[in-house]
Amino acid sequence: MFKEMKKVFFIIIILVMAILFILSIDIEYGNPKNLDVTNYYIDQGLHDTGAINLVAAIYLGYRAYDTLIETIVLFVAVTGVVFYLRGKR
Repeated sequence: MFKEMKKVFFIIIILVMAILFILSIDIEYGNPKNLDVTNYYIDQGLHDTGAINLVAAIYLGYRAYDTLIETIVLFVAVTGVVFYLRGKR
C-alpha cells in the first residue's frame, strides 16, 4: 500500500511541476501581435469546424486535446483522493 501511495505522490509531483512550468512561460496577453489567432478563430471558426456556436467550435474543435488532457488530470486527481481516503479506513 505504501508503495502505491509513493507512485501516486510521484505522479502528482510530476503534474504539479508540469503545471508550474506551463504557468512560468511568459505570454503577453493583450498584445496586438497575439490577436492574429483571435481574428482567425472569429473569421474561420465556422468554416473550419462547421459549428455555429463559436465557443463550442473553439472548445471542441481547436482545443480538443487540451480538453482531453484536462479531463485526464481531473480523473487522476479524483482517483488519487479516492485512493488516499480509502486507505485511511
